[in-house]
Amino acid sequence: MHLQASNKQKLITFRLAAPLILLMAGLLFSTVSQAQNKGKEIFEKNCVICHKLTEEKLVGPGLKGVTERRDKKWLKKFIPASQDMVKAGDKLAVQVFNENMKIPMPDHKFLTDADLDQLLTYIETYKPAEAKKVSVDITKKDGFWRDEILRGERLFSGVLPFEKGTTLNCVSCHAITATDTLNFNPSAFDLAKAWQEPNGTNLYQVLSTPTSAKMTEAHKGLQLSDKEIYDISAFLSDVSKKGMTWEKTFPARLLLFLFMGLLMALALADLIWFKKIKYRIIHVLVLIAGLGIHGTMAIQEGIKLGRTKDYMPDQPIKFSHKVHAGQNKIDCQYCHSIATYSKSAGIPSANLCMNCHKVVKAGTRSGKFEISKIYRAIESGKPIEWVRIHKLPDHAFFSHAQHVGVGKVKCQECHGLVEDMDLVKQASDLSMGWCVNCHRRTGVQFNSNKYYESFKSIHDEAKAGKKITAERLGGIDCAKCHY
Repeated sequence: MHLQASNKQKLITFRLAAPLILLMAGLLFSTVSQAQNKGKEIFEKNCVICHKLTEEKLVGPGLKGVTERRDKKWLKKFIPASQDMVKAGDKLAVQVFNENMKIPMPDHKFLTDADLDQLLTYIETYKPAEAKKVSVDITKKDGFWRDEILRGERLFSGVLPFEKGTTLNCVSCHAITATDTLNFNPSAFDLAKAWQEPNGTNLYQVLSTPTSAKMTEAHKGLQLSDKEIYDISAFLSDVSKKGMTWEKTFPARLLLFLFMGLLMALALADLIWFKKIKYRIIHVLVLIAGLGIHGTMAIQEGIKLGRTKDYMPDQPIKFSHKVHAGQNKIDCQYCHSIATYSKSAGIPSANLCMNCHKVVKAGTRSGKFEISKIYRAIESGKPIEWVRIHKLPDHAFFSHAQHVGVGKVKCQECHGLVEDMDLVKQASDLSMGWCVNCHRRTGVQFNSNKYYESFKSIHDEAKAGKKITAERLGGIDCAKCHY
């Protein structure tokens, strides 16, 4: 009886204590969860551009296991003011500084003690997200059925609603027709190409869990089923083969040329055979007008033959000179570094891009999509295939070294205001007449340039105040450019 009473007392005690234990466990779990969420927010705002939560090094070392390798008290001093500790001679801080190419870690003195605790808790408890289980073949990139492609096209174009009841016209951001203006959103072909590339875009990941703030905003409330993502993949597979269609411009000049040809033929036929029109002056006027229009158009087209003024091709990466050279004031010769001593201005390598884009991983308007292409190019070992815009005929010699290095000619003189261009185009026709006229009017920095020291007689003219142009130095001699 005594044993039964004891057990009964324990049961009552347990029943009374159980809610309290559950409440305390819930509070503890909630506190840890809040710390993780706050720590994640701090990490993504301040640390993610330099550190990964794996063992992989980015700008700084990977942070996996850092709380086991380093004392937490030391970390809470190092994170806010690493350079202060380096300057003070802290051995471990100096070691970390030297091991990471002496790249200074920015100060984070604004982080409170609680912030640092939450940050370290997040790093310590971080686990990579488990791969989502899907009901379709996410590795499939070819061999889709026609009805799957058509359904994907209709979902992509907003014709069919998604299963969750929402409709989104993807074409409003991701164009399926090519234009001559720069759309920073990737086109359907861009998406298809990035998806097809090795280590490219994971459509199942980005459509179920958007990877950028811009995409998160655009896809707010959108939930796609596995089958819908599969069908959109089928459509993009078809787009990757067919490419983009171009907007057709109305052929006004061609129609005018054909119309005047037909009108002249009718005038001649009536003048010789039909004789329906009484006054021959009408035939004469039609023939004169027609010959004048045909002749003018033939001359204009002949002059433009081989010239590509306003040529503005799409590039493999949507690189905006307006953003880089205009807004960010990057000097032209930082990227085109050989222009002062080489015939060509040079095309920057992907490694040069990475000088900035190791840190800048997302564009203001393009998100991560375009910058990811640089990473994939480096991983694949294949150069980025930029499309050349300015090209002279093979029989014409042109040297950037002579113009930029010696002549001190500004890039804008030939290439236009590239700092105002999102998509660069050929601003000048680069004809021989254009070059000759430039040489006739362009003054040379003669007295201050050692290159011209041997021109004794011309120095006397310069001292007398005469403007020395490129023409005076042989700039319009045929053999200078055609030899």
